[in-house]
Amino acid sequence: MKFKYFSILLIILLPLCTSCLKKKKIKGKEYIPQEVLVDVLVDIHLMEGVMEDRKYYRRYNFNDSLDMMTPIFEKYHVTREMFDSTIAEYTRHPDLLDEVYDEVIMKLNFMLDEIDKKTEEEKEEEERYEKLPEDLLPNRSN
Repeated sequence: MKFKYFSILLIILLPLCTSCLKKKKIKGKEYIPQEVLVDVLVDIHLMEGVMEDRKYYRRYNFNDSLDMMTPIFEKYHVTREMFDSTIAEYTRHPDLLDEVYDEVIMKLNFMLDEIDKKTEEEKEEEERYEKLPEDLLPNRSN
């Protein structure tokens, strides 16, 4: 009798467990592919960062965020409607949205690391330049 209940329970739970293992993807012509969405979001966050900086705020005075995002959408050949429907669909699947934002954060961190690396290399080059004897650098200004 216990075996019968166990096998019925197993038959019910096994398909449920395997369906959880399948990786859901958001597909369709009305949605932006995940790889493109990641790049769009990276550019949007970079642009928002620039817009929040006081040095650039007055120089690039967009009337609203749509003006700011239109060039990004054009760059990736997507429409505002596609973006909105894609984000709406991803909000229905938070685990997928987490995956997208993990990639966005990874790309932004990689960009930051590249900038830090270049800055470090420039500092090292400047230090090497400062250590050279003055007679080798007649045009050097202190």
